[in-house]
Amino acid sequence: MKRECTVIKVGGARLRDPAYVGRLAAYVGSIVRRGEAVLVVHGGGPEIAELHRDLDVAFTKHRGLRVTSEESMPLVTMVLCGLVNKRVVARFVADGIRAVGLCGVDYGLLTASLLNPEQLGRVGGPPRVDAARLWRVIDDGAVPVLAPVCLGRDGQPVNVNADTVAHAVSTALPATTLDFVSDVPGVRTAESEAVPSLDAARIQRLLRGSQVSGGMIPKLQAALAAIDAGVGRVRVGDLRGMQRGTATEVTA
Repeated sequence: MKRECTVIKVGGARLRDPAYVGRLAAYVGSIVRRGEAVLVVHGGGPEIAELHRDLDVAFTKHRGLRVTSEESMPLVTMVLCGLVNKRVVARFVADGIRAVGLCGVDYGLLTASLLNPEQLGRVGGPPRVDAARLWRVIDDGAVPVLAPVCLGRDGQPVNVNADTVAHAVSTALPATTLDFVSDVPGVRTAESEAVPSLDAARIQRLLRGSQVSGGMIPKLQAALAAIDAGVGRVRVGDLRGMQRGTATEVTA
């Protein structure tokens, strides 16, 4: 019988801030001390954009997904699998967490097909997850810190949205809790700054309209898919909201 498991997806916007990474480590450590399994999936969008600007490589977004050209894919891999991943792992280990940095390419943990090569380049869809291999890592006492670079069907790296990876991992394990940690307190609508809960029907209406945009679109899509797949609890909000129980909870 598998242990209680929490999958935490954290956006890359705050991961260059040492104090923030320290707070994330404290949150992860509190879950570990309860005897639960933890897996962290992280993004790195701002630093990916910065490296593209520095090297004068063009980049765009489409419906919240970063278009990833052949020239762009190595830069994405450098930032996600190297810079951001090892920064997070280093702080976790320094704080006594047995973290191990991985990406979907390692062990063939995550395999993804290209979504739309003409429009999105090397952007993959929901990956196939080797859940048994992930559990062996977790059961060895480790906290996997997973960068969302997956193995393509052609044997080359593929960029997959971190929210999509978090959903795929949480349903494959399966996780009891999936936390989408962002830099906003929760899901904002026209009626409220942040709502305490959203059911599937209301999320569908939000996605059909214009009240949510950018990175919140794949986040809510992934949250819905996770609920539909049986993940017990899905939340969207900032780190403080997760700790205090005030983040937006997605319900069926």
